[in-house]
Amino acid sequence: MRTLFIADLHLSEDNPEITAAFFHFLDKECEDVDALYILGDLFEVWIGDDEHTPLMDEVAKRLAHCATHNNTHIYYLHGNRDFMIGKSYAKQACMQLLPEHHEIELYGQKALIMHGDTLCLADLNYQKMRKIIHNRYIQFIFNLLPLSIRKKIGWKIRTASQSKKTTNAQMMSVTQDEVIRLLKKHQLKIVIHGHTHKVAEHKFEVDGAVMQRYDVGDWYQTLSFLEAKKEQLTLIIHPINYYSL
Repeated sequence: MRTLFIADLHLSEDNPEITAAFFHFLDKECEDVDALYILGDLFEVWIGDDEHTPLMDEVAKRLAHCATHNNTHIYYLHGNRDFMIGKSYAKQACMQLLPEHHEIELYGQKALIMHGDTLCLADLNYQKMRKIIHNRYIQFIFNLLPLSIRKKIGWKIRTASQSKKTTNAQMMSVTQDEVIRLLKKHQLKIVIHGHTHKVAEHKFEVDGAVMQRYDVGDWYQTLSFLEAKKEQLTLIIHPINYYSL
């Protein structure tokens, strides 16, 4: 058996090829999978569980089918675009929500999983904003706003985030000292995350011990995921249309 990790699909009606790739991925890869971990930003934007679009409902339906038909455990860890996904949608999609930093056991070895935005400390403005928008009282007030107003706010934030990404890509680089700090805090040697959109495996030493950081990448030009088996972690990269060829 195996466990899979994905992140940063940024599903939206504007990119149907990514949605198609995700549905094919669920059909082809999840037949013999113990667990699927979605490490945030499955959707391009999320403004509340009370919004129901055909895309959101179809994604929930496909995930629920994967969970019930294949007996696959599906776990969700919030990203910076869809941190408002709540218990209602999680239940609809048969997903279990996880805290932002979470320890898991993978066939005899332990790992720390996260979205990855908390590792990018060079982006000072984002880190300040993150503290505000993740405040539970701010989120409570936001959810009280009419859906139409929340949509406008959500897409303004999305537009600003996309503009910033194109001009300040270096801000999304991981701060190595923060990676080391977290691994020492949790007494672990493996961290798995997304957010940076830079699929890669990084090995480094800390006090003589070999540490590993896996960035699972995005699904813009290619699709990528991390596959965990007993004593083996493998990053897999395919063309975005791989499953439909």
